[in-house]
Amino acid sequence: MTSKIGKWVFGIGVFLIVATAASYLFVDRELDRMYGGHTQVADLTLLDDGPATYALANVNVLTPEADNFVPNQTVVISDGQILSVTSKSVLRDDIPTVDGQGMFLVPGFTDSHVHTWQSENDLLLYIANGVTQIREMNGSEENLRWKREIENGRIGPDMFVVAPQLATFEALEGWFVGWTQNKTIVRTDEEVEQAVRSFQEQGYDAVKSSSYLSADAYEALGRVTKERSIPLVGHIPVAADLDDMLEADPTAIAHVEELMKALDREFGGYRHENAQEFLQFVRGRSGAVADRLKEKGMVVTSTLALTDSFPMQKVKLHDLLRSADLEYANPGITEGTVITSRGMGWLPDVNIYRFGDDWDEERRRESLVYWTAYAEAINILFDALLAKDVSILAGTDANVPVMVPGFSLHEEFKTLNDAGMSPAQVLASATTLPAEWADTRTGHIRPGYKANLVLLSGNPLLDIEETQSIEMVVVDGRRFSRDDLDTMLNAVKAANDQSRTVRLSN
Repeated sequence: MTSKIGKWVFGIGVFLIVATAASYLFVDRELDRMYGGHTQVADLTLLDDGPATYALANVNVLTPEADNFVPNQTVVISDGQILSVTSKSVLRDDIPTVDGQGMFLVPGFTDSHVHTWQSENDLLLYIANGVTQIREMNGSEENLRWKREIENGRIGPDMFVVAPQLATFEALEGWFVGWTQNKTIVRTDEEVEQAVRSFQEQGYDAVKSSSYLSADAYEALGRVTKERSIPLVGHIPVAADLDDMLEADPTAIAHVEELMKALDREFGGYRHENAQEFLQFVRGRSGAVADRLKEKGMVVTSTLALTDSFPMQKVKLHDLLRSADLEYANPGITEGTVITSRGMGWLPDVNIYRFGDDWDEERRRESLVYWTAYAEAINILFDALLAKDVSILAGTDANVPVMVPGFSLHEEFKTLNDAGMSPAQVLASATTLPAEWADTRTGHIRPGYKANLVLLSGNPLLDIEETQSIEMVVVDGRRFSRDDLDTMLNAVKAANDQSRTVRLSN
């Protein structure tokens, strides 16, 4: 009898172990799917790379201040660098020349807030949209591998990779959050220091604070990043206030939205019934907040197109999805996952910003009032930052609904322009300013700078939407014609179509 009970207990134990392992593998696989890792990799064939030395002749070149074009310039490129920028149109016979008569040459664009997750086809989407640099804001070992491969010749934008964001959770919850959300769990000063040291050794370019970092850990993170001379970027933790943020002294704040959230906590938490009072509070405080940021020399990333879309995603989601270049977005990301009702989904049945299915009309009305005020408060703060000349970097939170990688930066440009930035300021926010922040030799068309360039058929200083009139992209000196760029887009679309499980509606 004892032997039978022992076998029964053993059998139950084996079953539980197998069931647990199977559940773990299933969830892990669904997470990979949700982050785009199961989408077919684009099959891309292009012609040869072209000559190492060549010239772009008769082009209008954007000035270093990004506020004017110098006409009839010849830009000589050699071995991935800009060799010269002159008004001479006569070149040596042995230098191949591209005639850019009537076209406008600008530095390659930078999206300062993206999430590539496991969606490597996005690398092609960025290049096809003239985005030659990205700042990945929650990186992984896979992202670091892509960065190295791009440095060795793979087609893709230069990658500034921020380490997995730091957060504070207890035991079991911390394990689950770390696994499912790619966060690094820290609870003590020693764990913060160990994490930062490890990130530097792995080759990450910066460290990120999450919304769920404890106040003590945030304070430690500010101290350790200064000691180790690695940039601190990211969110203002819920446990912290604006003074705590200023003390931690991050070099970049991940969204204008973070400032709004900090003021919301200072206000005591607004709701639909006191939304107008909150907006008045933000108007009264925004100038002082902008003054402090300017004094500290902090930069803020915009992501305005995303936050402006929050109310629209609740009431006009179908219209937004139709206007987005949805066929290029990774279907694993847009479709969500079966392990949760929403995941990171974009589509109507899984969209993470939609109204709850069981909400009545009154609750929907109240929610819309709340989120409309949410977007308006962010715009009030943006106005103050702009008025106080705080450095603003164009960023989109790409791969968050409905920000399609590459395409979303042009949407952000238009949103920034509509919000009061001049076209020159918009161009600077995606060229000179992020290059200066990251200390890279990009963002300018000058001798000795990296040849990351975009050739446009229209003048973006007259109409910011001309940033989409791309005729050629140059990445590390390698030229990609309009035909090449269309080939990239078609390859990504074909790979997505092969991987799609939900048909896109018209």
